[in-house]
Amino acid sequence: MIINYPDGRKAVLEKKDQKVDRRKTANRTEAERAHDKYIKSNMGMVFESEISKTCDFYREKNLADLYKRPTPIKVVKMSKTHPGMICEAYFQEKSTTDYVGIYKGKYIDFECKETIHDSIPYHMIREQQYDHLRFVQSLGGIGFFLVSFKAKAEVYLLRADIVLKKVDEKHHPGFSYQFFKDNAVLVKRGYNPSYYLLDAIDEAFRKEINLE
Repeated sequence: MIINYPDGRKAVLEKKDQKVDRRKTANRTEAERAHDKYIKSNMGMVFESEISKTCDFYREKNLADLYKRPTPIKVVKMSKTHPGMICEAYFQEKSTTDYVGIYKGKYIDFECKETIHDSIPYHMIREQQYDHLRFVQSLGGIGFFLVSFKAKAEVYLLRADIVLKKVDEKHHPGFSYQFFKDNAVLVKRGYNPSYYLLDAIDEAFRKEINLE
């Protein structure tokens, strides 16, 4: 619509600035991108620390022996001036999952993930992790994913067989927050332990650990 003044002059209507989607990387400032990079690089560290403390608690109580799997490395060069200091090394093989152990006579194997989004993309879980948990499941072990939705302050335990069934579907995009709410077990928070992980395992694998 064109608006004219009484003397015939045309009014100049200023266009309002369009809202910029700050969620897109290209539209974020350098400081915001640096902050995003820092968040991503430290994503999961606090969560894994809490899970490790939870495992330590259960071990001290003789309830389960769960521990973080060490990543094997090959040492290439040692310091000549500082004995015991590694100067150069590399990962010897691809990592599988984060935690292993035994609970109620069952082999336990699980991977931890944390996200600030409302989904876990397919590529966030490495191919060898899918293959490893498929192998664990074929041998009768208990495998699962422990996922923290940071923005929701919620942690879910999702059985590996449910994940693998979805992975077998073609063009699978990933796993949404709603998918976890519908198919996973909510892991309750605590003080000591930080998470009631064994209660969640009991609920998710009642048949496998003879609770039915």
